[in-house]
Amino acid sequence: MNHFDLKRLLGLYECLGNLKYGGTLDFSRLEKFMEPVRLGQEEFSRRHLEALQRDNLFPAWWKLPELKPAELEAMKWIFRNPGPKNERVVQKLFDLFLNIEILSCLLRVICPQHYGIYSAPVENLLAIRAETPVKKYLTYLDNLSELQEAYDFERIADVDMALFALCCLLNEEYLRQNPDYHQIYLNYLQQPNPIKKISARNALQRLRRENIYYLDLAESFLEKDPEIAGILAGKELECLINKIFSELQTRHKIYPPGPMPEKLEELALRKVFSDQVKEDIQKWWDTRNDCVHLNLAEASEAQLQELRTRVSEMIAGLSELKPKITS
Repeated sequence: MNHFDLKRLLGLYECLGNLKYGGTLDFSRLEKFMEPVRLGQEEFSRRHLEALQRDNLFPAWWKLPELKPAELEAMKWIFRNPGPKNERVVQKLFDLFLNIEILSCLLRVICPQHYGIYSAPVENLLAIRAETPVKKYLTYLDNLSELQEAYDFERIADVDMALFALCCLLNEEYLRQNPDYHQIYLNYLQQPNPIKKISARNALQRLRRENIYYLDLAESFLEKDPEIAGILAGKELECLINKIFSELQTRHKIYPPGPMPEKLEELALRKVFSDQVKEDIQKWWDTRNDCVHLNLAEASEAQLQELRTRVSEMIAGLSELKPKITS
């Protein structure tokens, strides 16, 4: 199996862009035209915006707002060597354009070394979430920098183009099945890589922030992945039992750590809960163990549905039991 190399997608950017969208932005022309602005050799002006509008593809994707003379005046030198991830510049541009994709496109063609275009496909690919569009873009720049280092890209803009090409491949069945690109798709799908790592991290950060308890997380995963849901619910169960068990520790009686069945037996003997509750908890723990040892790739739909039902019962039971035995 070949190693997945994002850098290979950079060379396919134009080809995949043509197949999916009928063309790509003329970056070579735009970068050359904008370079004096970045170098501080000329002021940014309306003619630079018009250069974008004249591009074959730009008007199909974005509509530039009508800027007043005072607003254009405020941009005269803002693009002079902005440096990497300049939050002040990004915020000021957003205040003018009110569109993160347009401002990112401007930054990308003026300073491709440090900026890339923010678009819906790459946002979804990397699972970027943030409170404001500006924070989304700044997070994206961080992600691009991480991938630039991981894959040894020369410029941030090159990472962006490679990611966009990857999005074309992932989002279109006819491109995925094309013999010229199918192996790239399989390499991406079947191997761990920095892109999937970043995407999972971004998604899990949001999930963890919005679901601070393991049971909440388990509920979130239940429909799509009962295996993970059961493991998370099992974590909640383990934390609950260990907390109760630790409260039994006194100077006169020390309970050594032991397997879950032994802990449940001791808690039932101590009348912390009834024998029926002990049996329910043991059943839930068995469900957790099955989730840990399940081979999800080989499980049938019927097995998954049975597991989903058991995990659902586990989550519901724990949700009802937890306040009773911790109050």
